[in-house]
Parts: sequence; structure tokens; C-alpha cells
Amino acid sequence: MTEATGKPIVALRDVGKVFATGTVALGSLNLDVRDGEFVSLLGPSGCGKSTALRIIAGLSEPSRGTVEWPGEEPRHRIGFVFQEPTLMPWATVAGNVALPLSLAGTDKAAARPKVIEALTRVGLADFADAYPRQLSGGMRMRVSIARALVTAPRLLLMDEPFAALDEITRFKLNDDLIALWRELGMTVVFVTHSVFESVFLSQRIVVMTARPGRVFRELAIDAAGRDARFRTSAEYAGYCRIASEALAEASAVPLGAPA
Repeated sequence: MTEATGKPIVALRDVGKVFATGTVALGSLNLDVRDGEFVSLLGPSGCGKSTALRIIAGLSEPSRGTVEWPGEEPRHRIGFVFQEPTLMPWATVAGNVALPLSLAGTDKAAARPKVIEALTRVGLADFADAYPRQLSGGMRMRVSIARALVTAPRLLLMDEPFAALDEITRFKLNDDLIALWRELGMTVVFVTHSVFESVFLSQRIVVMTARPGRVFRELAIDAAGRDARFRTSAEYAGYCRIASEALAEASAVPLGAPA
């Protein structure tokens, strides 16, 4: 099991976000993400979880507050997995995975071994020359994950990547994601509105209030094993109950009230 060192890799300090429409998505969000941990942002729909993720990635700027990168590691070592696979239909699986390397100026010959390695990690090495239309929904999401991994990110950001998948596929991808996190030693920030998914995956769950999103409570999930037995255990059920109660309380916080 990967252990968080306690040293933040990135920190949000009093971050707020107001869109041009006047919608206040985030209000005074304070969050430390520690090196090597798996943390989930859990909250009701529209609470700003995805906005917070995009701000960490540099895809959106906060209206106020700061994003701090305390370490010496360059902040561009980030992988991002979106809610939809967002694959180029005209490109092969390998071509899709190679996109970040191509944008970084890596030539095809040097990129190919990295692409195959990333596809091997997600179990799709045999589909390198296939096209997205030939893949199932779960396989397309695996391609998206491989694309995020091909640059060897230190921080992997995932925005509800499994929400549209059936339960069996989702469970399998959860299992594989845990294995990748352990193997690669990266930091993962995972956005979800599923209590069950957040408890299974996370070392720490950050429960957010309804919009404008702020941290309502943080829950430590101290589980040694993350496997089929854990999913059916009393320990898992107990953590799910605690997280469900925290989410219900956070959802009930009146608009603008202190968290």
C-alpha cells in the first residue's frame, strides 16, 4: 500500500470561483493533497468538485485564493482523466495514447515504447492498433487512463471517470486503479458523488458542501485491503454509513452558511 508522506504536493488556500454567469462554484476552499495519497472529493452534484480539480490542473483560474506547489517537482507532471474518454475517433488506440507525448514534441519512435507500456498497464496492449469505435465503454476509459499515465505523472486527477459505466465494469476498474496507484506510487485526486466508490478507493475522503463548495468534513479510511472481501465486510459498511451521514449533513448546509 502506498503511504502518504504528510508533505503536501499541492494545496488550495481560500480558493473561490465565480463564473461569468455569476454562479459561485467554490467558496473559501482549503485543501492539502499529500504526496502519495489517494484522496476523493465527495459531494452533491454541482458542489464544485470538478471545478476544484480543473483549478488544480491549471485548466481554470481561481477567482480568489491561491494554488500552492510546495515541492520542487514541476507542476506540469499532471495526468487528467475526464468524465468522458474524449478519444479522437480517427486515431488508433496507440495514437490516442501518444497524444500528450506528441504535443510535448516526442518523436514517434521514442513515443512508441512508452505508449505500449501505458497500454500494458491498463491491459490493452493487444488493442494498440484498434479504433475507439471497436472498443467497449470500459475499454475506452482504459485508453483514457493510459493516455494520462503515458507521461509518468506524479499527480493523477480523475473527474468521475467511471460514473457512466455498469457496476461490474466499474468494480473492475476500481480494482485496477488501486493496483496502478500502489504500483506507480503516484498521488491521486478522484472526484465522485458515489459514497461506495469513495470508501473503496480512498485513504481520505473530503466531503464538500453544496454550492458554493467548501470542505465540510474529512474522513480517514484506514483499511488494509481493498478487494472483493473488503466490499462485503462490516468494516466497509461502517465506513459507508459514516460517509453517507457526512454527505447528508453537508448537503443540508444552507447556501452561504459556514461549513
